[in-house]
Amino acid sequence: MGAPPPLLDVLVRSVDTLTGDFDVVELAQQLVDACVALTGGGDAGLFVANHRGELRLLAATDERARPLVEAIDGPGRHTYRTGTRCVADDLSAAAVVWPDFARHARRQGYRSAYAVPLRLRTDRLGVLTIVGRTSNALHRSQLRVAQTLGDVAAIGIAQHVLRPRVEPIGDRLPVALNDRVTVEHAQAVLAQRGDLTDPEAFDRLRSHALRTGRRLADLAGGIVAGTVDAGIVLTTPARR
Repeated sequence: MGAPPPLLDVLVRSVDTLTGDFDVVELAQQLVDACVALTGGGDAGLFVANHRGELRLLAATDERARPLVEAIDGPGRHTYRTGTRCVADDLSAAAVVWPDFARHARRQGYRSAYAVPLRLRTDRLGVLTIVGRTSNALHRSQLRVAQTLGDVAAIGIAQHVLRPRVEPIGDRLPVALNDRVTVEHAQAVLAQRGDLTDPEAFDRLRSHALRTGRRLADLAGGIVAGTVDAGIVLTTPARR
């Protein structure tokens, strides 16, 4: 692997995507990938709150971390409730506060966990979580990088769900989550058709979207509706 991209390069690329009818799922995926590359964390996930205040996955480097935030009380939920960063440098110690989270995370090989808020002024939109394979995986400067990426994500999500609407942003967050659901449905179709794992199917879907200049959600919707040939998408070389 090459050297991780400098933070400025990531920010420039991210801002460049915030034009026209941009792809919020692809932006979120770029940011979680960059978060791991820039901070050295093991995995990262970007979660957005639905209308009930429940955190739902928008993008992740490894979806095995998904239930750690969606279904179990831990750093991610704490950060969403409080609007502040959460640091769990040692999950053994964190077991006192979040026993279920610590047990499940350690079972998956994680030893530390961190969360930063996605916020826009006074609105809390979700969280960016990072789980480390070692204790004390992230230092203060790396958390600042994560927060910067989280701020970019919040701006992108807000732009995606509000334009040209005037409702409160919290009422519009399901728009972004609907895109993710469509992507997951298409991913399942590709996985079944191509005998692939879910990550492999997502890589093919994402690669085809990038090669053809289509939004992930639009391409995924075409696959689900049958207007896009899944076989053609499956022939696209994976990005990894």
